[in-house]
Amino acid sequence: MTNTFLISEAQIRNYTDIEDNIDSALIKNGIREAQDIKLQPIIGTLLYEKLQTLVDSGDITLGANSDYKTLLDDYIQNMLIYAAYWYILDSVYIRSRNNGLLIPDGGESSIAADRSMYNVKRQSVQNKMEFYSNLLTDYIIEEQTLFPELNASNKLYDLQPNYDEKYGNPFVFNRKDRWTDEMLKRGIRVYDTRYKQYPQ
Repeated sequence: MTNTFLISEAQIRNYTDIEDNIDSALIKNGIREAQDIKLQPIIGTLLYEKLQTLVDSGDITLGANSDYKTLLDDYIQNMLIYAAYWYILDSVYIRSRNNGLLIPDGGESSIAADRSMYNVKRQSVQNKMEFYSNLLTDYIIEEQTLFPELNASNKLYDLQPNYDEKYGNPFVFNRKDRWTDEMLKRGIRVYDTRYKQYPQ
């Protein structure tokens, strides 16, 4: 279980609309889930553990670790804020009780959850999380030579970075046409034209 957090509770409170009276334990659990479940599959277990070790020891601030610090500060933390918030929403706004899902009203009683409003809120947070996840993934792909841990593991229980789907095909088409359809029918993945720097 994760004991080293790559973002702080203060960052969650500063960059989301979570109120100050929300229990710290709920926020910490959301951070832990976001790191283990959302971040680890993107960067892989070995890089994930390397970052935790550097943060835990305080060595992340050393000049020799500047690439890891850039990765953490500029890409991972942005994604983790919204990933953690996405998990926190379940615990904060809707609680499981014997009589179903309820929204605590701040007192001794609760009201029935309006699932549609909850879904709207959660989708909004998920959209932000996915935006920052994509930026992180793009950065990892472009700068993978800076992080040898990305491809170092051969253990079944280590998660491998999951970015191969974005760059798994040498064919790039500028528009969707019959050739694109034919390639897709034959099971050949096609690049998105967003990645113009890759061979066409």
